[in-house]
Amino acid sequence: MSSGSYVTLKEETYFTKPLHIIDMPTASILRGGDFYTGVRIFQNGGLLGSLSAGISNKMMFGISYGGTNIIGEKQQIFWHKTPGIHLKYRAVDESLRLPAVTLGIETQGQGVYWSEKNLKEPYKIIDEEKTATANDSLGQYDFLPRGIYCVVSKVYSSVITSTLHTGVSYSLNKRANKKSSPTIFMAGNFNLARDIAILLEYDFALNDAGRYQQGILNMGIRWAFGNNIFFDFDIQNALGREDGKPNVRRIITFSYYGSIMR
Repeated sequence: MSSGSYVTLKEETYFTKPLHIIDMPTASILRGGDFYTGVRIFQNGGLLGSLSAGISNKMMFGISYGGTNIIGEKQQIFWHKTPGIHLKYRAVDESLRLPAVTLGIETQGQGVYWSEKNLKEPYKIIDEEKTATANDSLGQYDFLPRGIYCVVSKVYSSVITSTLHTGVSYSLNKRANKKSSPTIFMAGNFNLARDIAILLEYDFALNDAGRYQQGILNMGIRWAFGNNIFFDFDIQNALGREDGKPNVRRIITFSYYGSIMR
């Protein structure tokens, strides 16, 4: 991506129209020939790398892969079972009156992927409740993949530029002995300056209510360094409680947008 390409055209910047807020997708897509690469650092020494490309101005495709114990003193790395994929199709472009509408599928979950190898270490199973939690987590991420979704986004400009998003999704994954169901999510990014944005998102977690009874609230801040490099510091699961104590996660994400056409 050439210097200034996405700064002069406010309505089409990846800063004001990001692909994701934190964990939740937006109706934005990569332009044809553009690409995105990112690295997320999360709990348990986890790293998640992502790479996406704009196939056309209507469609993009991405892939991601990672694991835990990559950072830190642990000697055994626990890789995710399979790579995640992300496919987006822009059904309706945004106009002065209408929001953008995008259909997509995302198989990448967030947080730790719990396999038989790494499940026992953090849980220290000592009672029935812990055992049930462990069995419920086997073969799943802390936060289920988005799955099939439809999301609507609209930019609003006044004192600050903000973009609001809402969507519905149906995860292809589910907890053990739980029924699958759709869930609703909403999010917003609020640009306080040309290089600073506040991020908020809330998932009602209707498909994972047993684990996240109050839903999933994430919040963060995004800094833009230059025209195409972003740094995020996020609080994940801000409402989370376990054994009467906060169960929030702090994550860091580095993002880069570029183009093979410019």
